[in-house]
Amino acid sequence: MEITEAVEKGIEAGERAKAEEWRPSTNGESNTPLMHVGTQQFNTSDEDLEYLARHSCHAKNENSITFHREYGWDVDELVTKKEQCAKFGVDMEMVALPIHQLAVDGESTPNYMRGFNDEADKEIELICHMIRQASEAEIPAIKYFLCEMENQRTDSHPPGRGNSRYSTFRLEEAKDREQRYDQVLTAETNWERITYVLERIIPVASEYKVRMACHPCDPWLPPGYRGVDRVLGGFEGFKKLIEICPSPFHGLNLCLGCMAESVEDPCKEVPDIIRYFGSRKRIHHIHFRNIIGKRSNFQEVWPDEGVMNMWENMKALKEVGYPHMVVPDHAPGHKEEGASRQAWAFEFGYIRAMIQAVNDGV
Repeated sequence: MEITEAVEKGIEAGERAKAEEWRPSTNGESNTPLMHVGTQQFNTSDEDLEYLARHSCHAKNENSITFHREYGWDVDELVTKKEQCAKFGVDMEMVALPIHQLAVDGESTPNYMRGFNDEADKEIELICHMIRQASEAEIPAIKYFLCEMENQRTDSHPPGRGNSRYSTFRLEEAKDREQRYDQVLTAETNWERITYVLERIIPVASEYKVRMACHPCDPWLPPGYRGVDRVLGGFEGFKKLIEICPSPFHGLNLCLGCMAESVEDPCKEVPDIIRYFGSRKRIHHIHFRNIIGKRSNFQEVWPDEGVMNMWENMKALKEVGYPHMVVPDHAPGHKEEGASRQAWAFEFGYIRAMIQAVNDGV
């Protein structure tokens, strides 16, 4: 089914929640939280939290939670970090599963995505326990992914504006990389493993009312690349994913950059992808970034210089009443001292301005 056709069938009539420019307040009519600027960078130090408050970033996904192999997280640590954020007006509204640390054998891909079931069941039970821990700490959402191998990139190409460094992938340059596993991983087997995981974690998330936001596998790859059929790189895979274990707590970390990397016409297709999943209330987290290029040939760039019209993407988010964080995700780098904080300040301001503009009907 074409994306546009699916959108037309999927969008429901009726009132859409109004979008407000920053933190998760409500519109006073439906008590529905409203979209706002967030981050997945920075820790919970006074310096970092002051920086976030100063740049009007009042929500965060926390990645730096201590992982204990025996039991997952420490609830006291979760609560302490959440309270520290709150002192600066920052809501720690999401935490990220430590996916790369789950496998006992040191592999970055967990056993449950490699098919080793004895260890896989232990990893899945640990995830279920961490869902319960997040709920106990009153953290409403968890970010994770179900990828069968690592992200793929190629060597950086000529620098961008102001000598910026752009993360790049050119399939032509990477086509001869070795097979990832001893045996070919088919789409059928990949879906069996994904389903096995979801059927165990989504009922727990639903019981404890924790939204699970699944990130795409980055980037989309053609079937059979390195002996793997990647299934969660784009729209069709995500469409099938949300149909497994239907639940309002089973949704997406919709990365607009990854969606752009998976299609031939990002400017046209990505807003429709937003409408499809947003109209079904399955977007639990947004990564708001842009690219130059398209499927299999792209660079991650500053949000105002890519091929997507980010204004149209933001309008689509408002249209579907998206109520959670809008996060910069990645930012180009450069060698100047303080480059990272410069980059995030630019991106926070860009996103906030976009949200304010769509609210004002510019």
